[in-house]
Amino acid sequence: MIDILAVAGHFRLGDVHPRPDIPIAGSPERTEFRLVVEDFNGRLIILEQVNAGRAGHKKDVAQVLACLSAGGIQQVVPFLTDGSGETLALVQGQYWQAVPYVSGVPLDRPAYAFEGWRGAAAARFLVAMRKAAAQSPGLRRPSFDLPAYIDGLWRAIRRRRSDVEAAFMPMKRHVDAALYPLYSRLPTGFCHGDYHAVNIIWGAATIHAVIDWEFLGVKPELYDAANMLACLGIEDPAALEGDYVRDFIGTLKGSGLFAAESFRVLPDLMIGLRFAWLSEWLRKNDEDMIQMELDYFEILKERREDLAAL
Repeated sequence: MIDILAVAGHFRLGDVHPRPDIPIAGSPERTEFRLVVEDFNGRLIILEQVNAGRAGHKKDVAQVLACLSAGGIQQVVPFLTDGSGETLALVQGQYWQAVPYVSGVPLDRPAYAFEGWRGAAAARFLVAMRKAAAQSPGLRRPSFDLPAYIDGLWRAIRRRRSDVEAAFMPMKRHVDAALYPLYSRLPTGFCHGDYHAVNIIWGAATIHAVIDWEFLGVKPELYDAANMLACLGIEDPAALEGDYVRDFIGTLKGSGLFAAESFRVLPDLMIGLRFAWLSEWLRKNDEDMIQMELDYFEILKERREDLAAL
């Protein structure tokens, strides 16, 4: 039995009452349990129970978010601290974190994927994050090796799903030839790691917050951009030619912070990152999404030159 009052008390929230009627954005798989509570001042807080095996990582993520918030990134919501100044609390044998709840406007899917103002806003966040990270040496987290990840996944596919191996062999050969030789030479930077529109809490005309930072770290500097664009295209392939994408890329290029080489490799980085989504569909045994991923690869390959020219 979870003692919510004990957890809230540890974070000095006073008397609270649960608000299970309030939905929480982001993946529920990031925590063991989560719940919105309301304190006596009407403030809404999300209490999150953390798996013990992930407690250290969760604490590291909280430290990074505190650093970004202190660097002036208003769309980063730092975790609350307990009486000892810690963001991770052990309460009755379970680890907990607490973070302010941020409300937003639900996305109109897939119509949002064509709205230019969202693309510009999403790109401005990446620009601001890059500037803040440049001033914060503590954000130089371990780098992520996408080719090694893909190769590991491919070995698992070969052992367990010969049908998937055969179907996706052209996609694997493509990244082997087009992405792998260039990957280690790409400029790197601090990245969110899972940046897409559903991990943004949107307002009517701006970004309120960016959430789900589990995969943050140093990666190719346009890693977040590649994930964002590839996720837009799977909402609706026509979005790859729409205003969201054009304004997103235009804003990134206009900042002058990202190398021309990174933009040239961007379409192939988009393809490479779809292997992470393929892994998700395989884990969930979602055969429809596995087939959609295969179809989407062909679309991305056909539009490589158009995307590189934006």
